[in-house]
Amino acid sequence: MSSQVPAVIAKIVSQTQKLTYGENQIANFVIHNPEFITSNTITAIANEIGVSETSINRFCKKVGFKGFIDFKIAFAQDAFYREMQSKKKERREINPIDALALDYNELILNTSALITEEQLHRVVDILKKARRIYLFGLFDSFLAAIALKNRLAIIGIMSEAISDSRAMKIAASQSNSEDVVIAFSRSGSTKEIVDGLTLAQVNQVKTIAITCYDSSPITENAAVDIIVPDKISVNNSALMSNHITFLFVVDLIMSVFISSDKSYLKKKLDSEAVLARDQSSITNYFM
Repeated sequence: MSSQVPAVIAKIVSQTQKLTYGENQIANFVIHNPEFITSNTITAIANEIGVSETSINRFCKKVGFKGFIDFKIAFAQDAFYREMQSKKKERREINPIDALALDYNELILNTSALITEEQLHRVVDILKKARRIYLFGLFDSFLAAIALKNRLAIIGIMSEAISDSRAMKIAASQSNSEDVVIAFSRSGSTKEIVDGLTLAQVNQVKTIAITCYDSSPITENAAVDIIVPDKISVNNSALMSNHITFLFVVDLIMSVFISSDKSYLKKKLDSEAVLARDQSSITNYFM
């Protein structure tokens, strides 16, 4: 994780499906009582929640930290960042545009904190070696699949974006170990996508999961799982698009592609030149 923006709360939210009932109690207390966490000892926190200190240490390790001290330092940094954001908001009257913009900014920063360069390089290496690439997604998640398909095409890599459950199964059943399926799913448990991935993995297809929840069905047996923050971790989640963080991941993957080989940059520039000429021809036609 980035040391600049720990995004502890986003990380906790992403782990909720694999936490026990007791660990979820700790998670809920942590999320809703940040000041108490940063200003108290592990003993005081354990007494307040009604659990043992051992349970808190176990929880901290389960969500990705060495122990309570490591967790508390990261959480304090996260709380400080959020406080600074709050003070920025207080300096002026916040209208709906500014409020939503700040939430989008927080989501993007938290996404960058949860993803590592190693994950992105592994995704790119897998895609470079793939015979065929399938992109699974439904509803808003399918928009991210379409975006990745188009971006890959610009650098000369063909792929197929699929939103129909039957088409997913057909693609999976006809694939093998030389092929790749990337699944976009906010919950990580969308039945149509899980069914398609399960069939793909039976055929030893490499799968890449991009979701908001770790230890979800689509991350099981995935070659790479990229976890992004759920929009519910920010204030105006009901007004936000589900796929904004997925689109950011698409951009990150493409940036690694282009930086890894100059030939991809050339293909991108050549493709954009062709598109620009086409646009110019259309403009001239209507003049």
